[in-house]
Amino acid sequence: MLGIEARICSRFFLACQANQTHFLVRAAQNRRTEADEEEITYSLDRARAFPSQQSRPLEVPARHGHKARSTQVQLAFGHMTLLPPRHEPQASNEPLTVWVIRVWEELAPEGEKPLEWILLTSVPTTTLEQARERVDWYRQRWLVEEYHQCLKSGCRIEERQLQTVDALMRLLGVLSPLAVRLLQVRAYAREAPQRPASEVIEPLMLAVLAQRSGHSPATMTLGTFWTEVARLGGYLARRRDGPPGWRTIWKGWLSLQTLLEGAHLALHLHL
Repeated sequence: MLGIEARICSRFFLACQANQTHFLVRAAQNRRTEADEEEITYSLDRARAFPSQQSRPLEVPARHGHKARSTQVQLAFGHMTLLPPRHEPQASNEPLTVWVIRVWEELAPEGEKPLEWILLTSVPTTTLEQARERVDWYRQRWLVEEYHQCLKSGCRIEERQLQTVDALMRLLGVLSPLAVRLLQVRAYAREAPQRPASEVIEPLMLAVLAQRSGHSPATMTLGTFWTEVARLGGYLARRRDGPPGWRTIWKGWLSLQTLLEGAHLALHLHL
C-alpha cells in the first residue's frame, strides 16, 4: 500500500509541475530525502527534527466523534529535497525541492491523539508569517471536506450515474451553489444560533417555514430555522440526538423548496 501511495503522490507532483500549479499536501509517508552530506535521510524524521519556532493557539473542529477543542501547537518549517521513488518507471528521475511546515501538539487532552501535521508545499515558505498562512490554507480542508460531503451524501451526486463529463459538469453547475448555500446557512446557525433568521434567509422562504412549523418569521432564529429544515427531512431533534446529517438536511431542503414553489404559485394565482 505504501508503494502505491508513493507512486500516486509522485504522479500528483508531476501533474502539478506540468500544469505550473502549486500544491499543499499533508505528508503521510517517510519519503527518501537528500541530505547536505549526500546521505539518504527520510522526510518525516527530518521534519520532526526541526526546532519549534513559535507556539500558537489552534481551534480544532469537531469530527468523527471527537469534540471541538482549543489547543496550543508548535510551529516549525524548513525545506528539503525529496528523492524520486524507486522502482517506479513513470516517476521523474529528478529530485523535488519542497518547503515543509510542521505543526504539532505537545500536550493533548486525555483520550485524544496528539495533533501533528507535516505539510509539503511548492509555495516558497521562508518566514513565520508565510508558514502560518500555509497552515491556515490547510485548515480550510475541513470546510472543503464538508462541501464534498454535502455533494456526496446530501445531493447524492454519486448516485446520478451520469455517463459523460459534460452531463456531470452541468449537474455540478446546479448542485454546487446549493451545497455552498447550505454550508453558509449551517455556519450561520452554528456561529450565531440566536441571530434573527430574517437577516440571512429570503423573506418568503422564512415565512413558509415559519407557517409550516408554527413559528413567527419575526422571531425565528437561525438555530431554529436550521432545526426546522432538518425536521422536514425526518430529524426528531431529541435532546440526545446529534446534529442532523447532510442527507437529512437535503431531504428537508427539498421539502422546503416544494412548499416554496406552492407559495409562489399561490401568489401568482391570487394576482
